[in-house]
Amino acid sequence: MDFQYGSEHDEFRESLRRFLLHQSPPSRVRKVAACDGHDPPLWQRLCRDLEVPGLHIAAAYGGTGGSLVVSTIASEELGRALSPVPLLSTTLAVEAVLRMGDEEQRCRLLPDLLSGERIGSLAAVDPNAARASIVLAESVGGRTVLTGECTPVLHGAVADLFVVPAASDAAVTPYVVAADAPGVTVVSLPSFDSTRPVVKLQFAKAPAEALSAGTPDDFERVLDVARILLAAEMLGGAEACLALAVDYAKSRHQFDRPIGSFQAVKHSCSDMMIEIDATRAMVMFAAMSADDVTELKINGPLAKAQAAETFRQCAGSAIQIHGGIAFTWEHDLHLYFRRAQTSAALFGSSAFNRSLVADRAGL
Repeated sequence: MDFQYGSEHDEFRESLRRFLLHQSPPSRVRKVAACDGHDPPLWQRLCRDLEVPGLHIAAAYGGTGGSLVVSTIASEELGRALSPVPLLSTTLAVEAVLRMGDEEQRCRLLPDLLSGERIGSLAAVDPNAARASIVLAESVGGRTVLTGECTPVLHGAVADLFVVPAASDAAVTPYVVAADAPGVTVVSLPSFDSTRPVVKLQFAKAPAEALSAGTPDDFERVLDVARILLAAEMLGGAEACLALAVDYAKSRHQFDRPIGSFQAVKHSCSDMMIEIDATRAMVMFAAMSADDVTELKINGPLAKAQAAETFRQCAGSAIQIHGGIAFTWEHDLHLYFRRAQTSAALFGSSAFNRSLVADRAGL
C-alpha cells in the first residue's frame, strides 16, 4: 500500500479549507459558540453540498463510497477551523449503525443521518463503554426500554437520535433511542469547550431499538475509528495553533526586531512543527490501514494518544509565544486551548490508550 496522499486528497483539502474560511471564519465560530454551539446552515451545507458525514460510507446507504482517509482530511480541516457542527457525534452514530445494525436498520437510519435530515450522537465517549454501562435495558410489555443515565454526550442538545450502550443479562449492547421518545430527558451541561456542547441523558423506561447484529469487537472497532477521526481533528487544531504563533512571531516586534528572530521562539515553533509532522504521519497511516482490523486495534489508540499530546503542546506553546494577549477572551487561542483539553479526555486519556495498545499487543 502506498502510504501518502494523492492529488485528489490535496485538492479536496484545499477546497474544504477555502469553504470553511468563507463559511466558518473565527467571528462566526465565536458567535455560534456564544449561543448553543451548533451552526445549522453550515451543517446543512456540509451534509448536502459536500456530503462530509458520508465520505467513507457506501453509496447504498447514502454515502459517497470513499475511504476513511478522506473522512480524516475533513475532520482535520474542521478541527483547524473549530467549526461548531456535530460531525464527530453524527459520524460515530453512523459508524455504530453501520457496524452493529442489520441491513434493514442501515437502510432505514443511515440516509437521514448522512443527508443532515437527522443528527445523531454516540453516547459512549467513556473508553469503558463497550464493557460496562450504567444504563439498563429490560423488556416491558414486549418492547425494550432503557433506564439510567449517561454523560457526557456530544452535541446531545441538537441530536435527533442517540446510540446508547446499555447492559442486559451481563452483556452490553448498543441501542438506538429517539431524542423525542417518552422517558428521555436531555440535560444541558456546562462545557469547557463552548464549540462542542455536551449533555446528560436520563432514561426512565424509554423505548429503544437494539443494534444486535454486531459483536463487542465491532463496538471496539467503532471506538477505534472514533479515535482516528478525533486524532485528525486534533491535528488540524494543532496546525492552526502553529500558524497563529508563526504569524504573530513575524508581526510582533521587540527591541526593533520581530520576536520570531529570537532563538527561544524559533525553537518553540520548531518543536511544534516536529510534533505536528509526526502526528500527521501517524494519523495518515492509521487511516490508510484501518481496513486491517489488527492494524486498527493498534493504530487507533496510538493516533489518539499522540494527537492529544501534540495538540495540547501546540496550544500551550502558542499561548506562550503570544504572551499576555493570548490570555484575553478576545483572542482565538483560548478556544483552541479549550478544545485541546476536552478532546484529550474523549475516548480515553493518552495513558489509557497507550495501556490499551500494550494490552492488545500482548506486552
